[in-house]
Amino acid sequence: MKKLILAITLLTLVALVIAGCGGSGGAAAGPGDVARGKALYNKSTIGTKSAEGCVACHKYDEKEGKAEKAPYTKETAKRSATRVPGMGAEEYIKESLLSPDKYIVEGFNKGDMYQKFGAELSAQEIADLIAYLLTEK
Repeated sequence: MKKLILAITLLTLVALVIAGCGGSGGAAAGPGDVARGKALYNKSTIGTKSAEGCVACHKYDEKEGKAEKAPYTKETAKRSATRVPGMGAEEYIKESLLSPDKYIVEGFNKGDMYQKFGAELSAQEIADLIAYLLTEK
């Protein structure tokens, strides 16, 4: 009987440890929220290390000047749908946030984009940014 209780207790502890593991505190991202994504995109710093926010490098469109550091925000969804053959806009935007150097847009350089958003933003924040950028058609 003691062995059975010990085994159940041990299995329960293992299950709790496994449930607590994973990125973003073990919490899965809900659907992306456009308003939260836009607000996050427009913050001057984001992430756990207060990295420069998206707007530090991305200008909205040509009215704000030449896109010297990063592509324009306007029409992100439209451009993202055709950047990599066989990859849709949502998948491309997510990859760009999590692995920014996997595909380099012509005219920009490897390492231009902050490399640690995947580790420093929650899964929900990533989903929110994607939801917002998908509205930029």
